Amino acid sequence: MKIFRLPLQKRLALFFTGLCIFALATPQLAPVSAQSVQATVQEILDGNQVFIQNRRASVNDIANQQQQVRTGDSRTALKFNSGAVARLSANSVLTIGQCARLRQGTILINGAVNACSSSITTGVRGTTYLLAVDTSGNQMVKVLEGEVVVKRSANPEVEPETQPTTKPTNTKPTNTKPTIDSSSTETDSRTSVTPKVKQFSAPPTTPPSNNGNRPVLPQTNPQDSQPLDPLNGQLLNDKPILKIDPNLNSGTQLSEIVLKAGEKVEVDPIGALGIIQKLSENEFVQLLQSELFKGFTNQIPGINKVRDVFNGLFPGANFPISLPNIPTPNIPNIPIPRFPF
Repeated sequence: MKIFRLPLQKRLALFFTGLCIFALATPQLAPVSAQSVQATVQEILDGNQVFIQNRRASVNDIANQQQQVRTGDSRTALKFNSGAVARLSANSVLTIGQCARLRQGTILINGAVNACSSSITTGVRGTTYLLAVDTSGNQMVKVLEGEVVVKRSANPEVEPETQPTTKPTNTKPTNTKPTIDSSSTETDSRTSVTPKVKQFSAPPTTPPSNNGNRPVLPQTNPQDSQPLDPLNGQLLNDKPILKIDPNLNSGTQLSEIVLKAGEKVEVDPIGALGIIQKLSENEFVQLLQSELFKGFTNQIPGINKVRDVFNGLFPGANFPISLPNIPTPNIPNIPIPRFPF
């Protein structure tokens, strides 16, 4: 082997040259999951009602971890430190963290960002989807491209706005007489105030149920109230809030589901997952024409993949968003020289 007869300096040079080539050829390993702990305001539309920690925000302002981004009548586009982008509809409240926690409104996400609410968490692998939460706490997840895992939280949390502001009073009867403040005797002598006692009435006399043993009680399900469509603010009228699989009882409710492109699921305030449903062509078109897409200067990076999904689901339908065509350069027709062999 003649290589070992080379001078020491040449052998060292060859060794380090090979080491550099190996280092350049080795692929750089990306982190398994990038935590989106920072979001930068990229655009503000429809006025200037975008706030970070209740301070009016401007373009290029940054919301850090555990800080709140809130919109009034305006919309905004955000870019996370992981490279993913998001858009917030009007009247939305979002908290930046390891998951983008939406407390109210609608968020459209493109990229590897997990969204969550008080009762569910979404897991993505780089996709385009939206999460909507209405004022009653009902939620909706729609996937435009990719896959999303919707997981029910083990312990659903109550948002601060829905928590009682006063402590409940102790209604346990006692034998002791209430004490009367002497300073209030003058007021009590003028106006006699009787204590308010909550009256519990018997159930209304309605026809008995099928078994004939129990009366039919009035329904008090909060889902019976007329909800608002999170995208256009209109009443949903007879559209059901949540469809639960009739084959599952309360003890066998699913804890997580996987949504594919063109699918949606409704979730109630305590995290009960509904049946996976298909997005209709009209619903898909209305979404692409909604305020989450209209008016923004920069289109979401994954719009081409969304178009491919749309064309695959609805062949022959026109994609409602016009995408700029990439010009093809004109290559001159240069004759190839021929060699005499």
